[in-house]
Amino acid sequence: MYNQYLNNRFNKKLTQQNDVNRLLKIHPKITHRIPIHNNQTHSNLTNFTPPNNTIYHFDKNISTTINFDIPKEDNPKDKIPKILFKEVPIPSYSQSDKFDLNTINENISALHMDIFTSDVIVETNISSIKKKNIRKIFHVYQEKYADNLYPTGFGDFIRSCFFIIQFSNKYSFKYEIIINHPIAQFLLKFSSNYSPNSNSSLILNNNVYMFPDSNWYESIFDNQNYIERFMLIKQKFNLFVEHLCNLPLLNGCVFSYNILFPCDDTSIEECNIIRSLLEPSREICEKVDNHLSNLSLIPNQFIVLHIRSGDSYLKNENKIFDSHYFEIIKNEIYKIISTNQYGNSILLIADNNEIKILLNDFFPNIKFLVYNITHLGEKVQLEYEKVKNTMIDFFLMSKSSSIYSLTSYPHGSGFSYWCAKIFGIPYKCKYIR
Repeated sequence: MYNQYLNNRFNKKLTQQNDVNRLLKIHPKITHRIPIHNNQTHSNLTNFTPPNNTIYHFDKNISTTINFDIPKEDNPKDKIPKILFKEVPIPSYSQSDKFDLNTINENISALHMDIFTSDVIVETNISSIKKKNIRKIFHVYQEKYADNLYPTGFGDFIRSCFFIIQFSNKYSFKYEIIINHPIAQFLLKFSSNYSPNSNSSLILNNNVYMFPDSNWYESIFDNQNYIERFMLIKQKFNLFVEHLCNLPLLNGCVFSYNILFPCDDTSIEECNIIRSLLEPSREICEKVDNHLSNLSLIPNQFIVLHIRSGDSYLKNENKIFDSHYFEIIKNEIYKIISTNQYGNSILLIADNNEIKILLNDFFPNIKFLVYNITHLGEKVQLEYEKVKNTMIDFFLMSKSSSIYSLTSYPHGSGFSYWCAKIFGIPYKCKYIR
């Protein structure tokens, strides 16, 4: 019947022969002919023994069912035989093969497979948040969190804002970003409501939980060691979802903080949202304008050199520089100056005053300010003037035409990177080992 059907429909002997050959070669390692009869079930492989030269070893018998169901309707598409797929044992490779699947668990850690976590798993985890009846996420930046955890720096806070905005928009959660941190004193939106000793601040301190893990995995560098892009670990996303599910729920709201990198490219709309959050107070605006005027710098007509030597310098734990490191910094600055149109309009911003003074002997035309700044996290005691000067540095950078960063961290410097992102400033960052 099957042969007759092909002849009637196509009238091509070659097509018939090709189909028969295809069925006979379903598995190139099994030279066993399968008889085909309409409306019959076959399990003729139960006693099959593979040839001695096969590269596969079958641990148990195999059976399969091929059902050719040819409808009687006239539609040719409906008359194509339907093959029902059945589960079959997966063969293991013989010892002669070069790669043994049975030992893959021993090598899995070297493959870093968790950076390719399936989106299906992510979607499933998101449903667990919905089941918890979580409708709104409060993203809170403050000095200390429950379980005696402390935040990292200002750049980490900005990137976490991008993450929570993208996360909430993608999965239909409401969100609100709250700054319950001393930097609030210098931000227009938060300065009037911030009081470090108020009841609301103390309540937040004790009831906001931090997800401390970063999803940064590694940076990709060009041939000159400039950072081109970041590689992220998607598994951290699932752990963050679990973190949200374990938070105390208050009227459909949870209060949390994280330092995760955004998973998608940042949009202009997202940058505008964060710029509105970080709009400087009148005091900061006046300070920035005065500094630019005193340094004879015109907004958008000067470049910034940002040197990030490390937290030990930022927290005044170290004031000594390795001579080799300093020589590399000098050489990099020579290159930047020689290739930039604003050669005489360069503002040096660094995480310590010592390197500014040392570099001034070699680059007397570079401009800089000497004042004390501070790390905005890491359990540092935050003093008013130091916090203000740190925010001034940030908004001075925002007035530049481009930013060149030299950092001792392979993940770059969030302080300058995210400033460049939200203000649309050309940016390059080089990792100095």
